[in-house]
Amino acid sequence: MKVFFSSLKLCILLMQSMQVETEFLVMHDLVHDLARSVLADEIGIEDPTCRYAWLTDHRKLLKSSMTPLAKIRALHFHDRSNYQLDRDAFSPAKCLRVLDLSRYCTQELPDSIGQLKQLRHLDASSWSRKLERWESTRIPKALGALNKLQYLNLSRRGRLVGLPKVMSNLMELRYLNISHCHGYYLSDSPSANQSFIDCIGTLPNLEQLDLSWNDYCFCVPESFSSLNKLNLRGCMHIASLPENVAKLDILRLFGLLQYGGFPVRADDSESSSSNLVFLKHANPQVLSIKDLVNVRSVEEACCIRLMEKQSIEELTLRWGEGASSVEHMALLKELVPPTSVQNLNIFGYKGVIFPYWVMHISKYLPNLVSLRLWNLSCSGLPTLVQLPNLRKIFLGYMYNLEEFTTGCSMSGDGANELTLPKLEHLEMYRCPKLRIKPCPPRAVHWFISSSDNALSSWEECASTSSTPASSSSPPVNKLKVEKSELPLHQWRLLHHLPGLSDVSITHCDDLTISPQIGQAFKSLESLSLECIEMKILPEWLGELTSLRQLNLICMNFLQELDKNMKQLTQLQSLSLDMCNALTSLPQWLGELTLLKTLMCVHMCVPIVLPTK
Repeated sequence: MKVFFSSLKLCILLMQSMQVETEFLVMHDLVHDLARSVLADEIGIEDPTCRYAWLTDHRKLLKSSMTPLAKIRALHFHDRSNYQLDRDAFSPAKCLRVLDLSRYCTQELPDSIGQLKQLRHLDASSWSRKLERWESTRIPKALGALNKLQYLNLSRRGRLVGLPKVMSNLMELRYLNISHCHGYYLSDSPSANQSFIDCIGTLPNLEQLDLSWNDYCFCVPESFSSLNKLNLRGCMHIASLPENVAKLDILRLFGLLQYGGFPVRADDSESSSSNLVFLKHANPQVLSIKDLVNVRSVEEACCIRLMEKQSIEELTLRWGEGASSVEHMALLKELVPPTSVQNLNIFGYKGVIFPYWVMHISKYLPNLVSLRLWNLSCSGLPTLVQLPNLRKIFLGYMYNLEEFTTGCSMSGDGANELTLPKLEHLEMYRCPKLRIKPCPPRAVHWFISSSDNALSSWEECASTSSTPASSSSPPVNKLKVEKSELPLHQWRLLHHLPGLSDVSITHCDDLTISPQIGQAFKSLESLSLECIEMKILPEWLGELTSLRQLNLICMNFLQELDKNMKQLTQLQSLSLDMCNALTSLPQWLGELTLLKTLMCVHMCVPIVLPTK
């Protein structure tokens, strides 16, 4: 069967559905038309020879003269009316093989479901909405009489009350979906829920089991090792995962490694370990571990042998909020990444200093391409200058960070050699004490937010002409600054960034300039000013004779365009976005002969354009 469907997919007669979280195939129009022509006399619900029906009006089912249920083989409800099926609704359908109620808002399965002795496929999931924790669905005892049932979907049905009483009878079941479930009894019963999970593991023919997003606590039984597919995504309260099961899916760990990362959890017992040990055999390409504050002991970190997982290319370590049972420094010391890691992200680490492997990161992660350090308490950074492949650095919410060294001392005369030759992107958010020395790294794109020291503290820095830039380092091209309290003439960083072509300034109200800063802006081709409280634009704007693009965004106090802008003879694009105090444009704007694009968007009042 799999080979048959694969052949149809290769011929593009069946295609993968674009819907998220589904594994359905979409039938090509040609296949659909062919099927309709072959089954022309068997697909009309009002036809006496009907065997396959797509029911959009449940009322037709009640008209026995029009509905030949005795011969029907497949019945799909597509009626969203909130109507409870009669308890004898399916009594005549003795030959029914497929029943789909997923798009029908019935709250209960009728007792007559047990008379469908030939039924193989039953989808009674709640497609339209997920039932809340306190809501339940009664599963009739008659369901246990379906001894030929192979597919059962009861997802999003709240509490599946009565299911444990019938499950052991469904010996032919191959696929079971009870995802988004809140339990199997009217009141919480952890031991009873666990007994039911254990019972599922005894079904002899079960191949696929979906328990995703179930919010009750349970232990994964060892019998699940016989399954072909197991989905545990979003299960936050798994108490134990046997090794013989964990080894079966080292890339995904049955979905536990997807969608936001692996959350470390531990119960209230102080003697128990956290679920971090579940990762012992996992070896995915992307691994994100969050809530590391819940790790109970250093031994748990040792147990997963992170350094040996050579498939990992992106690693995220996130501590989270709350008190930690293990000192951050001691835990990070044991979480040494494998050398295969190219992207490393560390969030919420509260150690005052880094462990040895971080401070000598070039020895441990020679292939590192991207580094993100966020919400850390350290005052210094690890030695990054000897990372030859590092392209991106992100530093955020590091209020104690004081120094970023961009050069390394060489033997001999002790001079500093500028490194980080491939750095392309440097971002700093809320690092108020940070200063970079001895020289700015030659990142192509800079982003500085609420980090004024990185803009101004360059008195002791060597002049631009003496900056030992690598011949292979590209020049700094783009600079974006936001939320700076310094006047523009104190941005001494600009003395060391010659050749800037793109500058964006946001939430910086003092744009007074100095001759040196003005010189740094001479090469600008694009300038964006956003959320700045000024009534007229600065005069120096007219001196940017190379400017081709000007964007003014949320300049709500701007009343007119300065006449010095007449000198912007190279301007090709002017964008005015939410400049609500600006009601008209000057006539001289029409004299800018190269201006091709004029955009006025999100303005409160119509703007008067120049006649030219």
